Amino acid sequence: MSSDPVNSGTRAAGAIVLLLVALAAPAAHGQSSRAAPKGAAIDELKRAYLSCDRAAMNGRLQSAAVMQCSIIYEELKRRAFGGNFESLLVWSRTHPSGRDARR
Repeated sequence: MSSDPVNSGTRAAGAIVLLLVALAAPAAHGQSSRAAPKGAAIDELKRAYLSCDRAAMNGRLQSAAVMQCSIIYEELKRRAFGGNFESLLVWSRTHPSGRDARR
């Protein structure tokens, strides 16, 4: 029996994203649009996303940061990857250290 590491990684990443969104949903009520990093450069969004990803993977993502990380994820996915989750996932897995968020 062989496992497919790409599908396993996709499922794991998807589960993390769903967890972030589920945890952030109650906090979304009443949030203003100024929380969105719409003016941030794509490289800044990439660095912030990788930082969130590392914190989530290491169990260090504080509940107060979950909403901001969710906003960063959505903005990065939309602006840098045309809304394509799979493209964002492939990119993020090639930059696991977060040291260089440039494409």
